[in-house]
Amino acid sequence: MALSVGEFERIFKELYKPLCLFALRFTENIDDAEDIVQQVFADVWEKNRAQVAIVHLKSYLYQAVRNRSLTLLSQAVESEPASEALAEIEDLSEEEQIYQSERDARLWEAIDRLPPERKKIFLMAKRDGMKYQEIADELHLSVKTVENQISKALKTLRETAIRIYCFFFS
Repeated sequence: MALSVGEFERIFKELYKPLCLFALRFTENIDDAEDIVQQVFADVWEKNRAQVAIVHLKSYLYQAVRNRSLTLLSQAVESEPASEALAEIEDLSEEEQIYQSERDARLWEAIDRLPPERKKIFLMAKRDGMKYQEIADELHLSVKTVENQISKALKTLRETAIRIYCFFFS
């Protein structure tokens, strides 16, 4: 049975981020990862329009993203970081890779829900590796304010991590 536009949109919204994070584990490039995921969804939509049934859609999507990512890697010039990442990825089962991608997507969604200033401070510290003093200087805040905002962000994310753990292992 073919998917309706609404069902397809729901699946796209639900799986786009996790699939991008999954592809990113292979490609190490967000643009490549997004291109791969978008192409896989376009292919699935074409199959859907042609009335080709995909029984286990989620598994199919992850496998298609994995295959396209590996194809991209094999076509790329051999580089040390990509081959190291590939060796590390291959050590994980497909189920573990999917779990990690979905977990990462949920954590990024939690980060996105942080109040804007707290999110900015948190990302400057954790993603960009800036020291608290550097953040304080750049944003014209006290170091204590930066510490408090990071602490509050971590508390929120810990609570989210516990909910994620309970979701996957209940």
